[in-house]
Amino acid sequence: MDLEFIRDDFKFSARVSALIYNDNQSKILLFNVKGRSYYALPGGKILELEESLNAIKREIKEELGWDNLEFSFFALSEEFVNDKGYNNHQLNIIYKAIYKNPINEIKFKGLEGEWINFEWVDIDKIEQYNIFPKGIKAVILNKNPSNHFVDNLIAKSNLNE
Repeated sequence: MDLEFIRDDFKFSARVSALIYNDNQSKILLFNVKGRSYYALPGGKILELEESLNAIKREIKEELGWDNLEFSFFALSEEFVNDKGYNNHQLNIIYKAIYKNPINEIKFKGLEGEWINFEWVDIDKIEQYNIFPKGIKAVILNKNPSNHFVDNLIAKSNLNE
C-alpha cells in the first residue's frame, strides 16, 4: 500500500524522486506523462513501512530497469496543490545519482508503458521546461542551495485547519 491517506477533501502522500545526472552533469533525466503539460523527476510513491532509499531504488528499477545507481540524499520538498478535488500535501524526498553509462537515446519510453516519456535535458536549457515541483528548477541550477523547499500552489486560506 502506498504511504498516503485521504480525509474529506485533504490528501497526504509521501514520494521519492531522483535527480539523475549524466556522467559530466551537463544533463538531467526528466519524465513527462502523456497528456500532462509539465515534466517531473523520476520516482514514485513510498510504500507503507518502506525506507525512502529503498523506495527510490525500487522505482528506478521499475521505471527504467536500472539497478546500478548509487543514490545520496539531496533535498526534501513539500508540495501543496489542489488536484482532482483534493487539497494535496505531498512530501517528496529527493535523491541524487550519476548515470555513468553512455546515453544512447535522448528521448525514450519507460518500462511501465507508452504513457511515460523520459528525456535527457541539457542543464543550460532547463529554463525552457515546465517542471513540477516548481522549486526543483532553482535547485538544479544551484540558485537555491537549500536542501528544503516548499511549493505552495494552494492559497493558505483554502487549506482546512
